[in-house]
Amino acid sequence: MSEVKIVATLTPLPEFIDTIRDAALAMVSPTHREAGCLQYDLHESHAVPDVRNLENKGKVSFVFIERWKSEEDLKQHVAMSYHDDFLDILSGKLENLNVQRLTEL
Repeated sequence: MSEVKIVATLTPLPEFIDTIRDAALAMVSPTHREAGCLQYDLHESHAVPDVRNLENKGKVSFVFIERWKSEEDLKQHVAMSYHDDFLDILSGKLENLNVQRLTEL
């Protein structure tokens, strides 16, 4: 089976930034213990409204960069009870959720 790569970006509503940060951080440790997890990194992102001025002034997002040994391993991850709990916490608190599957060229 081939490796699966995912980038998931969560953009919280401003009043829920700390709640989403805490919930996202809580996902990292248990996910790293999953047998099929090759990479599960969390980053905080600040949009750059003007590429000529690279100061971090824009919206806050949280970005997961994930690599899984196989499709089955990814399916097992999203079936974990703590993943369901995480989705429950996110409910109604995000401006946007964007999950992308990457294919290397």
